[in-house]
Amino acid sequence: MINFAHRGDSINYPENTLLAFKEAIKAGASGIELDVHKTKDNKLVVIHDEDIERTFLGKGLVKNFTLEELKAFKCRRVLFRDNPECHIPTLEEVLDIVKKSNIILNIELKTDEIHYEGIEEDVINLIKKYALNNNVLLSSFNLDSIRICKEIDSNIKTGLLYYKTIENIIEIAKALKADAIHPYLELVNEELIREAHKYNLELNIYTVNDPKYMRMFRNAGVDGLFTDDPKLLKEIIMEK
Repeated sequence: MINFAHRGDSINYPENTLLAFKEAIKAGASGIELDVHKTKDNKLVVIHDEDIERTFLGKGLVKNFTLEELKAFKCRRVLFRDNPECHIPTLEEVLDIVKKSNIILNIELKTDEIHYEGIEEDVINLIKKYALNNNVLLSSFNLDSIRICKEIDSNIKTGLLYYKTIENIIEIAKALKADAIHPYLELVNEELIREAHKYNLELNIYTVNDPKYMRMFRNAGVDGLFTDDPKLLKEIIMEK
């Protein structure tokens, strides 16, 4: 089972920062999950929200700032405010870290509210530049993004994210030629796990921080869990 550090080791460090990703690897994560947007000058950056205000000392949409402007914003968490590894990173900076390890990288294309032009192709081209094709899974809530990724490269792995019940989710995933489904944890039951695996779909669940659910899903044989606490999940995976 893949232990995806959700936005890095985000229970202990500022989410989606180089520090959080490095610490997630140290904590024993076998995967990292992150979110990608595009800047005003067409650069790929790693941050969750469309607006920077929740996590950084500033306000405004990512798409309205240049990369240089975004890099100037300080982390909102006081203890990490002056840490040089807690600014908004580029996707390329994260890939520089990931290429040195053998972890799986789940890149969520944040196209559910703003469908950045060409983001799918830009991300795939960067993945290929780093020769990480076999270590990357592209996910999105946006069905069009999943479709576009497969049209660009049919071999790129994709995962369909969803947060509310979709009765025909397996059929939709198959029609999009997706490789995985990524449901919110409350949507998962034994039938879904069985159906996903019947049709060779991986099942990766978000966001699992309660050890009770970690054990339950581990025992149920799911393929991966997204967690804010990769150290705790590793301990549970390693239990005899």
